[in-house]
Amino acid sequence: MDETLRSIPADAWPLIDVLFNATCAITAVWLATTVFVLWRRHSSNLTTSSSATPNRKATPDFLTVDEKARKKTIKRGEQFEKELDKQDRDDERAARRLARSKETRTGRIARLISLFMALFSLATVVSGTVFQVTFMGRIWEQYSASERLLGVIKTHPIGVAVTIIVILYNLVTFVTNRKWEDN
Repeated sequence: MDETLRSIPADAWPLIDVLFNATCAITAVWLATTVFVLWRRHSSNLTTSSSATPNRKATPDFLTVDEKARKKTIKRGEQFEKELDKQDRDDERAARRLARSKETRTGRIARLISLFMALFSLATVVSGTVFQVTFMGRIWEQYSASERLLGVIKTHPIGVAVTIIVILYNLVTFVTNRKWEDN
C-alpha cells in the first residue's frame, strides 16, 4: 500500500483532495435526503411501492356515505348560514344607523346657529308683543295689510331677517335631505 501511495505523482494530490472532498459532500447529501425521505414517509404513513401488496377486496372510503355525520354537517352548515345572515342584517342595520348619525362639524354649527336664530326670533316676537302692544294696535287700526307688514318689517328688521333665514334654512335642509322619500 505504501508503494502505491508513493507511486502517485505529487501534482495529482491536490486533485485527489478535491475529488475526495466532493465525494464526501455528495455522500453526506445523499445520506441526509435518504433519511429525510424515510422520516417523511413514516410521518405520512406511506409505504414504498415494492412493499405494497395488492388487496382485491379493498374499496375506497369515499364510496360509502356516513349519513349520520352528513346530517350533522348539513345542520351545522344551515346554522352557520343563519348566523351569517343575522350578522349581515346587523351589519347593514349598523351601517344605516352610522350613515344617519354621521354628523359633520359644519352640520353641527349650522344646527346650533339655527337654534340660536329660532330662539332669537322667539325672543323678538315675545318682546315685540309685550312691549309694543299699543304701537301694534295703532298700526292694525290705521293701515292696510301690506302697510302693516311693511311697518312690522321696518320696526323689527332683525327679527324678520332671523325668521326668514330660519325658514329658508329649514326649507333647504328639507329639500337636500329629501325627507319625503324616506316615508
